[in-house]
Amino acid sequence: MSNRTENGRSQLESAIVNFPGMVPDSINLSAFMSEEQVHRIKPADAYKSKLIELIETGGEKGTVAPWATLAGKFEFRPSELTIWSGAKGHGKSLAISQALESFITMGQKVFIISPEFPAHRVLHRMLIQSLTVAGCSAYGATQWLDAVKEQLWLYDQQSSLKPQDVPALCRYAVEILGVDHILIDSLMKCGISPEDYGKQKHLVDAVQQIAHRSKAHVHLVAHGKKGGGDEKIGSLHDIKGTSEIGDLAENLIFVWRNKAKELGGGKIEEPDCVIKVEAQRNGGGWIGTAPLYFDKRSYTYRDAE
Repeated sequence: MSNRTENGRSQLESAIVNFPGMVPDSINLSAFMSEEQVHRIKPADAYKSKLIELIETGGEKGTVAPWATLAGKFEFRPSELTIWSGAKGHGKSLAISQALESFITMGQKVFIISPEFPAHRVLHRMLIQSLTVAGCSAYGATQWLDAVKEQLWLYDQQSSLKPQDVPALCRYAVEILGVDHILIDSLMKCGISPEDYGKQKHLVDAVQQIAHRSKAHVHLVAHGKKGGGDEKIGSLHDIKGTSEIGDLAENLIFVWRNKAKELGGGKIEEPDCVIKVEAQRNGGGWIGTAPLYFDKRSYTYRDAE
């Protein structure tokens, strides 16, 4: 590797690491540890405006997914929880990153809690997806970071979180940063044993309640069970941990990657990836699949057309 190439890479990583939207792990979360208790008993007519809105418009519209195949069928609505799942290595984080990057392009605010990946790696992937090119200069990275600094925040911790910190971070993001979308990647990194189903349910319920009491949409990654194989798309019972993880959420999405095709065993017309909406409580309630194709240049999944 030439000195020039090494210097360029160093500048690029420095530009990304020095991103101003990093929330340090030393932040004081004590003020956000408990849910504020308010009087919640209300007469039925207090919901008149929301009821009429639901009748006349079908309810509050959400953020559209970046794939045209899902247009008019699925949206990421405010005050909801979406579980993203699938087998290990099937591209969950890549697909979610693409979705979040598209939300930022629409002017929305995003907060990422991702102990699974170093923060600058998360940013590098989103940078490529935004600029649609794998090769990028330090100047291009700096320009992009400057453009998103008021819309994108990351929690900078590369070890498992404490379970009580996760809802607190979500409240911080809602109350202080005013975000529209929160990503927790993943449940496995929230400091809960895979066998402790009670704590898993409690945490999922806690972050969902934060979504319900705010306008934020919470995205939670829950890995698939081991031994499921690469041949089939996952379903509710393939989520690792308690079955209530999928039962609680408004939306359940599975990401499946066609590994057989990658190894030369599949047909060229087969999709590279499938996004499967397994559950959708609100909206039209549509469930189904979206076949997608992978663009290596931009790290993005594209519609067939």
